[in-house]
Amino acid sequence: MQLNYWAASWPLRLDCTCDLHFVDYLNEAAVTGKMIFHFGTGEHHLVGKNNVEAGAPNEILAITASRGEHDTYIDFIIENPVAAKSYKVLFGDIYTLSPRSLPEFALVTLFHLCEYYDERTAAYAELDDSSLLELFLGRLRPDGNLFFYKRSSHFSSCRALLQRMAEEGRLVHVGDYKSLIVYGLPGDR
Repeated sequence: MQLNYWAASWPLRLDCTCDLHFVDYLNEAAVTGKMIFHFGTGEHHLVGKNNVEAGAPNEILAITASRGEHDTYIDFIIENPVAAKSYKVLFGDIYTLSPRSLPEFALVTLFHLCEYYDERTAAYAELDDSSLLELFLGRLRPDGNLFFYKRSSHFSSCRALLQRMAEEGRLVHVGDYKSLIVYGLPGDR
């Protein structure tokens, strides 16, 4: 069995606005000094590059399952080594992550939740979409936010998962921003 990876890479497309809208959010909210996790970099690396262009106000840890996207990242930091201080991209299957391998995050993008899980990967990956969300809930700061993409190809499955966890009192809807829906931990906000 091979790693569940993406053979292609994702260019910046105007019909897929999740990264564009997240960058808009970061800029409009003047987000600084935060640790951000980003699921799915795209070949464009818009989130990381925007952070670098803004003077690296945040630290971003991202993951891609696309060899092409990771190769583009490598080329980017070779040409812009300062970028590697604040933007790091892992290559791998997100469903193999563990709590020990992740710091605490203020912001987490899970735009592609429910899009890539494959039951055949259970041979090497312990997580599924529900336990992946639980993993990031456990790594989220008390005042942190999780961002999801309402136009995701599998958002109906993602929404059902979010609603179930909200009904269980494990997360709360804190708002919407353009094509993104935002959740956080329950408690004083």
